[in-house]
Amino acid sequence: MGKTLEQTLSLVPVTRPKAANPTVQRRSRLLRAIRKQQMMVERFRQGEKTDRAWFWSNEEGKIYLQIKYGKVVLELAKGKFAIQCVSLEDVAKNLGVVENLIHKGEFDTVLSIVSKDIRSRFGKPT
Repeated sequence: MGKTLEQTLSLVPVTRPKAANPTVQRRSRLLRAIRKQQMMVERFRQGEKTDRAWFWSNEEGKIYLQIKYGKVVLELAKGKFAIQCVSLEDVAKNLGVVENLIHKGEFDTVLSIVSKDIRSRFGKPT
């Protein structure tokens, strides 16, 4: 006879939470945006038009990368809002580094602050 369900699968007594954790939601949103930017780097390399890219180069040829949550540029360190990159490959590499830091929770504090700021602006008359 074959194996039972319990012998075949790793079953655990856990149910899905009814409410999503806000921290996890913010991380997921930023991770989706990071992956979208990684695809934009590839499209830019292939010569395609890339609207809303977080990276740009100045007149001296230096490449900069900002990290955004929605339309808000994140302050990565006190008074620092961009990462200087040496090439498009460096942009892709730095996006990967940021992605790993997000998974580790390194952006949770800044995301929480930005999220509260964004929410505070809803419902107020202009």
